[in-house]
Parts: sequence; structure tokens; C-alpha cells
Amino acid sequence: MRIGVHCFPLKADIGGMKQYFLSLFGELLEQDRENEYIFFHSPKNVGELCELPSTRWRASAVELTKTTRVARCLKGLDLYFSPFCVLIPRPLPLPTVVMIPDNQEVFYPDFFSERQKCTRAWHHQGSARMADRVLTISEFSKATLAEHYGVNSKKICVAPLCTDPRFGRALEIARRPAALLPEGKFLFYPANRWQHKNHDTLLRALRLLAVEKGIKLPLVLTGHDMADGYPVARKAAEYGVADQVFAVGYVAPEELAWLYAHAEMTVFPSLFEGFGLPLVEAMAARCPVACSTAGSMPEVGGDAVEYFDPQSAPEMAAAIERICKNPTLREILIHRGRVRAAAFTPARLAKAHLQAFREARQAFNPLRHAWNALCYQHYHAWTVGRKYPQEMANQKK
Repeated sequence: MRIGVHCFPLKADIGGMKQYFLSLFGELLEQDRENEYIFFHSPKNVGELCELPSTRWRASAVELTKTTRVARCLKGLDLYFSPFCVLIPRPLPLPTVVMIPDNQEVFYPDFFSERQKCTRAWHHQGSARMADRVLTISEFSKATLAEHYGVNSKKICVAPLCTDPRFGRALEIARRPAALLPEGKFLFYPANRWQHKNHDTLLRALRLLAVEKGIKLPLVLTGHDMADGYPVARKAAEYGVADQVFAVGYVAPEELAWLYAHAEMTVFPSLFEGFGLPLVEAMAARCPVACSTAGSMPEVGGDAVEYFDPQSAPEMAAAIERICKNPTLREILIHRGRVRAAAFTPARLAKAHLQAFREARQAFNPLRHAWNALCYQHYHAWTVGRKYPQEMANQKK
């Protein structure tokens, strides 16, 4: 098959979705010789594509300045795949597959502006219902997409994420970040400052440990600050833990490996995850994990992490204390984590995608697809427009 790949949303600051893209196509470009991948991209994300280990992507890449121009380049394609939630343009007169990792806006609407909720309702839900196959990253996400987006579960395929294989050799590849870091033991949380990442409860747990338990552990944070995101520096000062918080920003994979390898533990307090890739990274790097029970995380962590209620600072503090004070528990978590992380491989990720591509091509019927797309386009525009009239007007400009 000749498979078009929609790469326009690929950027440095999109968190786990960038790692997903690099892992997937790192594997497909190296191992899949039956299919040809045509990368539609913008001039702005050539740098991210250059991070792929294979240069095979360059052979048939198409650089465009606008996504709407993709429609002019469809001749000869057997399938169109969007790894980043949105089929643009749509509808398309060929089989389509879209990756939608989650529908967080259903669970935490307050974390999204009206414009963002409209965009997700119009683009994410619309793409999911129009595509021939929908890929997602966990059984949890499959169930919630089927329930809340009205998508037949039979057309949703689960492709669990994988970590960079180098994290299995964390000490070998590790490079200490140049930023200021604490001496000795520290907690580690890798996450952009999105609201659902729940930095607030983690800071309150940090204060509880220091004030009530006499355990004053530094906390190292990586990731980007986000527009309308959580104000870590201001809140750390408000809670009296500013001297314990070290925000080091974006770090390279080798620096991330160093942090996992030297951390006392990774603490992952997120309120919602479609998967939770840092759990697998930490487990692969032999770093014990204290983790939220929300979303997909029990599915990913299994019996290899120590759980807590993400809404409870005391529970979070207690989980951190258990790992700190119990060397036996720590070693058990490290051993179980290594075993569990080994199940999340690039080969497994690629195999699930190839299966979805084959199913989409088999399911595609040009006449039925054209009729369904026309009907749904009008129905969906009407229903979303009733809920978000001003936002929909702006979408169409």
C-alpha cells in the first residue's frame, strides 16, 4: 500500500504524542518493506521528522504550507492515516485511519476553553465517526471513545504505546542535565504543565511529607510550561516548598534516562491518561513508580507500581513514604516494572497499526463512504453548531 501520513501537528512540545510518532515510524520505516509511507508535512516540522532514525521518510515526503492542499496529492494513495487525532481534509475518497488517544474533555471539561471543546467535538469526534478505523492507545480509551463519541467499538483498534528502547539501558546512555539539580535523593515527575497533570496535589503531598513526616525530598520536574497551564513556581512558593522544586524544562532522552536512573522514584499523579507513557519509561529504566489510579494507569502499571488516589494528598504522601522506607518493596517494584515494561514494544505498536490499515482498506466502500460522509458532515455540523455557535462560526472562517 501507498499510505499518506498527516504530519502537520507534529511539534516538539506535544508530549507523549511526539514519542508515539517517532516510535511508530522508527519501527515501520525500518521493518515494513511492503508499504510506502508518504509524509505530508509543513516547513516547520522538518526538524522533528529528522529525529526519525531512518532517512527513508525523505524519499516520498511532500512539503505543503496548508493542510487543505493535501487533497490535491491523493492520486495513487491506497490509504490515508492521521496519527494526531484529526482527519484533515475530510471526507476523503479513500480508506482512512485516525489515532485518537483519549477524550479527556468528556471527563474534565473545565480544563478546556469553549473553543477547545468545540474543536474536539468538531474535529476529534467527527474524525472518529468518519474514519474507517480508529486507533487508540488503551482498552480504557477504546471503551470511552465508543461510549462518548458514538463509535462502533468493532472499528476501534488498540495499539498500546511503547517506550524508547534506550530506556532499558538507562545507565549506559545517561547524561546529567546541565540545569541545577538537587544533591542526593529526589522525586521525579516528567510532564508538561497541563491542568490534568495534577501538579497541585503533588506539591501539597510534598508539603505534608516535610511538615508531618520530616521527609523533605526535592522534586525534579521536566516538561514545558503551557498557556493557561498550572503555575508551578507560584504555587510552590504559596505552599512553602519552593526550595524543594527544581523545574528543568525540556530534556533530551539521554538526560531523561539520567533522571529516571537516579531518582528515588517517579511520582505520576495525573488525573487522566489515555495511556501514561512515563510509567513504562520509568519501569524500563529500573525506577520505582508511585502512580495515580485514574484512567488507563492501572491497565498500564498492573502490579508493578504503588497506587494512590490522585485527589488525595495524604494518600499520595503515604505511597511515596512506603517506597522511601521499604527497600524490599522498592526492589519488588523495580523487578516487576522491568518485566512489565518489556511487553510494550515498538514491534507490538507497529503490528497493531498494520492490522488497522488492512482492516480499513477491507472495510472501505466508496459509495457507502461518500453517502455516510455527506450525511454525517451535515448532521455533525448542525449538532455541534447548536452547542458552540460562535466557535463553529470561527472554525469555518
